[in-house]
Amino acid sequence: MKCIFNGQLRDQEEVSFPIDDIALLRGYGIFDFFRLSDGVPLFIEDHLDRFYKGAELARLTSPVSRDELKRLLFEMFEQNRMEVSGIRIVLTGGNGNGAYAVGKSNLIVTQEPISFPTDEMFAHGVKLITHEYLRDLPEVKTINYMTGIWLQQQIKESGAFDVLYIHKGEVHELTRSNIFIVNNEGELITPKEKVLHGVTRKRLINAIGNVQQRNISVGELANAREVFITGTTKKVLPIHTIDQWTYQSAVEGSKTSEVMKVLAQLESEYVHKLVVGK
Repeated sequence: MKCIFNGQLRDQEEVSFPIDDIALLRGYGIFDFFRLSDGVPLFIEDHLDRFYKGAELARLTSPVSRDELKRLLFEMFEQNRMEVSGIRIVLTGGNGNGAYAVGKSNLIVTQEPISFPTDEMFAHGVKLITHEYLRDLPEVKTINYMTGIWLQQQIKESGAFDVLYIHKGEVHELTRSNIFIVNNEGELITPKEKVLHGVTRKRLINAIGNVQQRNISVGELANAREVFITGTTKKVLPIHTIDQWTYQSAVEGSKTSEVMKVLAQLESEYVHKLVVGK
């Protein structure tokens, strides 16, 4: 399997990584993740925008320019031939400048198998639990997932799909997804501040138009009619339970079901446009 390492296409088994990189020593670095659908990298420009903006916010410099990275990505797709897969772009905090300072960043891009929620999950919704937590630099897709991974045992014991982070009475995001609620007036709302602005979230907001981006209180979450989450692998996933609260997200004719159709259409049009344009 081919990967990209600091501007070169390499076999994964051949890549060596500096052991003094602060990504390893301190967990400092950023990444992005997108997927291929029928060989087409979905919303690739949005993901590259976010990746390079994240690097800027984290005060990191990529050793590979955007144009060169994009060229290498398509070369990797061609050689690996994984029509449906996930692409992980990691930019490390770097090495060569001590164990507590940004150094010379390493860029690593891998292609991997991808999985989605089951048909039953999409049809009936999933359960979430809440946890009091706010990510460091929440607007940046950092590599620090310690809290989410530490909570995996609790998530499993609760029979939940994932955990929703709340902080000081406000709803924020999941470990790897954004959240939307539909209130009893039928208004669609998603948190605006102190969250990662997901690409799926962005595309849906632009397509639907009438989406409120503002703070959401835990009280609003408790009284919402519907809740769904969005993400690269989650797509639009209905939520039926959060802690002790239940929702009508997966019923026929719900707002959630409408949004699911919107995303499916967006993806289909994007893939068709790129395939036809080849």
